[in-house]
Amino acid sequence: MALAMRHRGPDDMGTWSDAAGPVGLAQRRLSIIDLSPAGHNPMSNEDGTVWITYNGEVYNFPELRAELIAKGHQFRSKTDTEVIVHLYEEEGADCLKRLNGMFAFALWDAKKQQLLLARDHAGIKPLYYWQDGRRLFFASEIKALLKVPGCPRELNTAAVSDYLTFLWVPGSFTLFKSIRKLEPGHYLIWKDGSVEERQWFSLAYQPDDGVREAEWIEQVHDTFMRVCRRQMVSDVPLGAFLSGGADSSSIVACMRRSFPEREIKCYTVQVHAEDNDSRDQFVDDYPYAKKVADALGVTLKSVELRADVISLLPKMVYHLDEPDADTAIFPSYLISKLAREDGTTVLLSGTGGDEVFFGYRGHQALAQYERLDRLPRWLVAPALAMATAASSAVMGASGAIPRRLRKFRKGFVATGLNRYMALSDWSGEDVRESIFSPAFIASQNGHGHGESVRKYYEGFEGRGELNRRSHVLVQTFLSAHNFLYTDKTSMATSLEVRVPFMDVELMRLCARIPESFKLHRGTTKYVLKKAMERHLPHESLYRSKTGFGGPLRKWIADDLNGLIGDLLGPERIKQRGLFDPAAVKRIVDDNRANRADHAYLIYALLNLELWMQTFIDRPGEEVSI
Repeated sequence: MALAMRHRGPDDMGTWSDAAGPVGLAQRRLSIIDLSPAGHNPMSNEDGTVWITYNGEVYNFPELRAELIAKGHQFRSKTDTEVIVHLYEEEGADCLKRLNGMFAFALWDAKKQQLLLARDHAGIKPLYYWQDGRRLFFASEIKALLKVPGCPRELNTAAVSDYLTFLWVPGSFTLFKSIRKLEPGHYLIWKDGSVEERQWFSLAYQPDDGVREAEWIEQVHDTFMRVCRRQMVSDVPLGAFLSGGADSSSIVACMRRSFPEREIKCYTVQVHAEDNDSRDQFVDDYPYAKKVADALGVTLKSVELRADVISLLPKMVYHLDEPDADTAIFPSYLISKLAREDGTTVLLSGTGGDEVFFGYRGHQALAQYERLDRLPRWLVAPALAMATAASSAVMGASGAIPRRLRKFRKGFVATGLNRYMALSDWSGEDVRESIFSPAFIASQNGHGHGESVRKYYEGFEGRGELNRRSHVLVQTFLSAHNFLYTDKTSMATSLEVRVPFMDVELMRLCARIPESFKLHRGTTKYVLKKAMERHLPHESLYRSKTGFGGPLRKWIADDLNGLIGDLLGPERIKQRGLFDPAAVKRIVDDNRANRADHAYLIYALLNLELWMQTFIDRPGEEVSI
C-alpha cells in the first residue's frame, strides 16, 4: 500500500505493526518540517502506547508544543506530527479542536485498543477507507486500498448520476461501491471491529451587523496577513501559485509584506495563442500574473498550456483515483511539476477565496434572485425565456452568454435546494436521464436529483442564502473536488499545496462578516479587495473573474475528436451497459453541430470510461490512449 503512493512521499518510508494488537501503520514521507531522521514516521509517544501515521501540516504547532513541554511532555523531534501525539495524550479526540491546519491521520491508542481516523475541518487532505467485515483499511489514495487482497473494484452506480451532475462525486461516496471518503471535520473510531463516525467541526454563520465597514476591512487585512505568514513555516523552499487574480495575488502580497528581502518564487501557466478559443472565453493569466509579479518584486516562472496536454489525461485519471471532469487538473499538475523541478517543495494556493468571500457567479446570481423574487414571476420568467432563446439563436448554444442565461433562468424558476442544484448542474437532469440505459435506471433505487447534497444544504447553521451556498460549497465542492484534485495533482509531483483562505481563524472571521460586505453592489470579495488595495494594483484586484482550466470546447471539437469516437463509440457504450448508445451519439452530434452545449457532459463521459479502464478493468494501472 505504501509503495503505491511513493509519489506522495519520496523522502522516506516507514512501517510499524503492533505484535500484540490488530494494527499496522505505514507512511511515505515528504519532508517539510524537521528534515532529520527524527521526523521518521510512523511516530510514537515516549512509551510506545500511542502511534500515528500522518499527512499534512498543523500551523499552530509551535504554540501547542510550548504548552505541552510546560506540562512535562518530552519531544524527540521538531515536527508537528509529534505535537499531535502528545496533544492526544492530554485531550483524546478533542485534540482535533485545537489544531489549525490541514491533515489526515490515523492514531492507534494501545491502552484503549482503538484506532482514530481524522480529517481536517475543511477536508483539505484526502482520506479513504474500506471496511471488510471487522477489518478496516485506510489510505490517502484509493490506489493504495486496491493493493489489499480482495478489495472489490465494483462500480457504485448510485454515484454515476452525481458525477455527471457535478463532474465529481460529493459527500462520503466514491465511484467504488465499497470505498468511502471520511468527510471534512469528521473522525472515525475503530474498536473491536466496529466503527463509529462523528463530526468534530462545524461552522455557524452569524453575521455581526454592529461592525462598520472600515473595521471589517482592517480585521480582514490583519487576519489575512497573520494567516499567510503562519502558513509560510517550512524547512524546504516555499513559493506560490500566481494567476494575477485577487486571491493568489493577495497571498503573494502578504508573503512579500512578511518577508521584504526574501526571494519569492511564483508559478503560473501561459496559454499557447493557437489554443485560445472564444467559445470558452478562456483568458491567458500570464500577462496579469506578470504585472503583479513586477509590482511586488517576486520571481515568476510559467509553463505553456498547449493542446497536447490532453495526452496527460490517462496519467491524471490514474493519479486522481476518481474521475474529475474539470480541465483545471492540467494547469494544476503542470504548475506543480514546474515548481518541483525548480526546487520548490511547497506552494501556497488561492483555493477557497471564492467560497469564504463570495467570488462565484452563483453568489451574484443568488443576490439577483433576491431582487427579482420581489417582482411578479409572470413578468420575469417569460422575459428570461425570450432572452435565452434570442441569445442562443444569435450566438449558438455553446456561446458564453446563452449558457449563463440558461443556467440563470433554471435557477430563477426553482426554489430552495432545487435552486442550488440549478446553479451547480453541468449537464441537465433531462439530458442525463435521456442517456441512461434501462438497466442503469433500474439500479438507482430512488437516488434522486440533489439528494447527495441535501444534508449539507439543510444542515446549514446561521443566516443568509449566500452564506448557505458557501457552506455547501465548502462541504462538497471544495472537499470532494477542488482540494482533492489539487492534492492529487500536486502530490503526483511530490509537492505540497497549502490554502491560507481555509485557515480556521480566517474562516471563522468570514462567517461573522455580513453578506453585503462580501458581495457589495455587484463587487465580489469586496471586503478582501478593499483590504488589499494598499498592496496591489487596482486592476489586478478588480479584474473580471476567469476560470482556472483549459479551453475545453476547443479540445472537444478538435483535439479530442478521435478519442471521443473511440471511447464513446456505440460498441464500447453498449459493452459497459450504463448508457444508451444512440442517446450518447445524439449528444455528441448535437454538440458538434452547436445545437446544444454538451461539452462538459461529453468530457465527463470520456473521463468515466478512462477511469473504468484504469480502476475497474485493471487494479489501478495507467492506460494508454
